[in-house]
Amino acid sequence: MARGKMTQVILMTTLLCCFGGMSSPAASAGSGTFYVVSTGPGDPKHITVKALETIKNADLVLCSAQSAKQWQEILQGKKVEDPWKELWFYQGKVWMKDLSTFKPEERPKIVAEKKRQRDAYVNNLKGLLAQGKNVALLDSGDPTVFSRAFWLLEGVDENQVEIIPGVGAMTAAMAALKKASTGGGARFVAQTAPFAFFGQNDRDDLARDLSRQPGTLVFYMGLTQIANLVDALKKFNPGDLPIAVVYYAGYPQKEKIVKGTLDTILANIAPEKEKWMGMIIVGRSLTGPNFTLPE
Repeated sequence: MARGKMTQVILMTTLLCCFGGMSSPAASAGSGTFYVVSTGPGDPKHITVKALETIKNADLVLCSAQSAKQWQEILQGKKVEDPWKELWFYQGKVWMKDLSTFKPEERPKIVAEKKRQRDAYVNNLKGLLAQGKNVALLDSGDPTVFSRAFWLLEGVDENQVEIIPGVGAMTAAMAALKKASTGGGARFVAQTAPFAFFGQNDRDDLARDLSRQPGTLVFYMGLTQIANLVDALKKFNPGDLPIAVVYYAGYPQKEKIVKGTLDTILANIAPEKEKWMGMIIVGRSLTGPNFTLPE
């Protein structure tokens, strides 16, 4: 070996020995990691290899009772807790979703109480992280879109958090439709939900503004408000604008598609009993070409 190359090797080895053991910012905040793990929508086959490895190496797994049942073989022998049983419900209701059903004077008290419970729970988790324990929170679908995980994560050092991505409900819905959300000449793809879509001061602001350009609208948690959504969209779009509802997107035994237009969709879905588990897709991408070259 040439003398110059030998000198380089010795120098690199010395640097690795000197600096290889230095702590990263994440490690200085605590040696444990809080993982938010996507398990995918519905079918267990949607889970990724990285997600399985993360769950396997976790000291504590947080998930709902439903998820614990679905993943019972993988979770066998693991310590499992359900954080949502206490934090997510109040008097039998999902308090965050149903807050408007409580008396106005009760709402601030409910929010404050749930925040207090959440902070106490997170403090316990932070203690585990400080001990070098790894915690995995299971989240079906895309954990970065309308995920309650981020409410739970408030107060956890960002350097101690790692998100394990996976298949989301939108991807599963578009796959079921065999369509590209960017097709049909769409200039944008917007993921939203009724509580975000309807403006507080101007209820129709987004419906009006987004109608000015061709695009694809994807609504989560929209079935209970679909009549209001259709009414708002029809004010600014033609009645023949395609719309589809994908029920139980990603669930092979339950998945069902109902198609229509703004003029027909409400009648088309009227026979369906499911009023929650459905993705709503609106736009020419449902009927137009999946791929178009730029002019």
